Amino acid sequence: MITFETLTLAHLPRLTAWLQAPHVRAFWDDGERDEAAVRAHYFALGRTLCSVVFAVRGRPAGFLQAERVTPEHEFWAHAAPGGATWAMDLLIGEPDLTGQGWGPQVIAAFVSRLRDEQPDLRRVLIDPDQRNVRAQRAYEKAGFAPLGFYEGLQLMALDVI
Repeated sequence: MITFETLTLAHLPRLTAWLQAPHVRAFWDDGERDEAAVRAHYFALGRTLCSVVFAVRGRPAGFLQAERVTPEHEFWAHAAPGGATWAMDLLIGEPDLTGQGWGPQVIAAFVSRLRDEQPDLRRVLIDPDQRNVRAQRAYEKAGFAPLGFYEGLQLMALDVI
C-alpha cells in the first residue's frame, strides 16, 4: 500500500538525509545540502510545487514533487494540446527500497490521485538524468515514453486518458 502525506517541517530531517544519500545524490544533486539549506529551498515562501512524502506499507520511503506546466514553464512546448500537463520528480530515499518495483507503483498511485484532483489532467512529464537508466526503465514500466533529451535529462511523457 502506498500513501502520500504533504511535506511538512516534521519531514525535514528525513528529507535532508534522503537528499544526502549517495544513491540519491548520484542523480538528484542540488549541491551541499544541510538541514537549513533544505528548509530554505523546499519550504520557501511562494513555492508552488505539490510536495509529498510517500510511504510504502506504512514506511516513509521517498519524496515526490509536481507542478502544473504553464506557458512560463520550461516544458510548455511538450504540454498536452488539450487539458492540463504536470511535471514531476521522484526519489526513493531508502536504499533498500530501490530496485524493488516501487517507482512505477508510486507513480500510478500519484497520477491516479492527481487525476482525481485535476480532472483535466492529460499528460505528466518527468525528466530523469540521462545516465539514470534504472529510473528510465521504471518510468517506462509506469507508461512514460521518451520525448528526447533536454540539458542532460531524458524528457519522458505519460499521456493520461
